[in-house]
Amino acid sequence: MISMPKEVKSANSNRPTSMTTTAAVASASASSSANTRSASTWSAKDDETLMSARASGLNWQPIASKHFPTKTANACRKRHERLMEKRNSEDWEGVKLETLAREYMNVRREMWSMLASRVGEKWALVEAKCMEKGLKNLQQAHRSAQRKERDEGHPDAAQSVEQAQGGYPLQRGGPSIQSMLSLSPAFPPQP
Repeated sequence: MISMPKEVKSANSNRPTSMTTTAAVASASASSSANTRSASTWSAKDDETLMSARASGLNWQPIASKHFPTKTANACRKRHERLMEKRNSEDWEGVKLETLAREYMNVRREMWSMLASRVGEKWALVEAKCMEKGLKNLQQAHRSAQRKERDEGHPDAAQSVEQAQGGYPLQRGGPSIQSMLSLSPAFPPQP
């Protein structure tokens, strides 16, 4: 059994300080060293071993026990995630990115025109606004608009929605892209 240190107030301070006995410290360190795994760096060989063990179908606990006795199953899982993220990001460098860029430029007008016609704006403006806001912000705005549509059955919903939008005229649950851009004309209109 590990004894907890006593807290005593020092004579010159109101802060509690810990007072422990040598036996308690020795007991605590002996029991914790048996159960604790140390944090250590991963070598290139460790990364290879981890990737091949996971590719062979092993779960995290067997991987940790068999190949990395000083690491936890969770440490192995997190390292594998980081290695996979790195591998996936490297896949988008060079040729793959160039191919994406080329194909994007080939379909960009057609792709953005469809969305632009739905919101009544020019396609280049819609593209610029979507790129500026980013996917996460657009997803959040969509969820917000859905909540507002659900709440429209309430008598005060229309007024609160308009106030939440800063007094902008509402179009399909939100302000128009043009009205948002009027505050910061960063992109000149394009045909």
